[in-house]
Amino acid sequence: MTFRHTGRFRLVCGVAALVFCLTTALADSIYTVKSGDSVSKLAIRFSTTVDTLVALNNLKDPDLIYAGQQLKLPDSATTPDAANSAQPDASAPAAQAASAHPDSSAVASTQADRPLTGRELMTERARIMETQRVQRGEQIASTAMMYYGSPYRRGGTSSRGMDCSGLVVRALATQGIDAPHSAAMLFRMGAPVTYEELQPGDVLFFTTRGLPIGHVGIWIGNNKFIHAANPGRGVVINEVAGYYARRLVGARRLY
Repeated sequence: MTFRHTGRFRLVCGVAALVFCLTTALADSIYTVKSGDSVSKLAIRFSTTVDTLVALNNLKDPDLIYAGQQLKLPDSATTPDAANSAQPDASAPAAQAASAHPDSSAVASTQADRPLTGRELMTERARIMETQRVQRGEQIASTAMMYYGSPYRRGGTSSRGMDCSGLVVRALATQGIDAPHSAAMLFRMGAPVTYEELQPGDVLFFTTRGLPIGHVGIWIGNNKFIHAANPGRGVVINEVAGYYARRLVGARRLY
């Protein structure tokens, strides 16, 4: 191999390494919002400011973020993984103690390898199912958010236009749930939940137009819900306060 070829090989390797580093850095600068997150919490968590996150992501309302949304982080943000790696290894003393007492290490290993009891299996199954259910609810809320700003159209279920129950039907369909296009019939489905139990994806029901159940929306957290309001407003986000708080009938979990 000539010197020229060797230099070219090194140049290619250098460029590839640079691309890899840049890709890794970019990947680390994106955060996927989880249930319960807020801009202020994320600012504290990633050692930055609310104003920085708002400007970086062009957020019109810093209180309006939803599960599944991807936010850009400043290059100087400290991620939890980096913070954890900077902490002393708490397991080191335990490892030293285990090496000093091989009998206790053997007992711990035996306990870790033993099969789970029936009760433990049921507990683990319930935990997994609850995690999956929460994720389904977050996906329902995220789907509804995709239609934010869509026009109102009575009987509609698409971005070209939809009514309140049409938005719910569309969002539930992404999780394989076949729901009726009727607020009153939706109220007969699923299980009731209290305000304290509300999670993203739960459906809120309101009495309007003289009907016991005349309107529905999807809870997205932070005391807010998304719904197809009326012909003049389309799909919007409102807080459960004032008009809507007075007309709230209840909430149900349909997933």
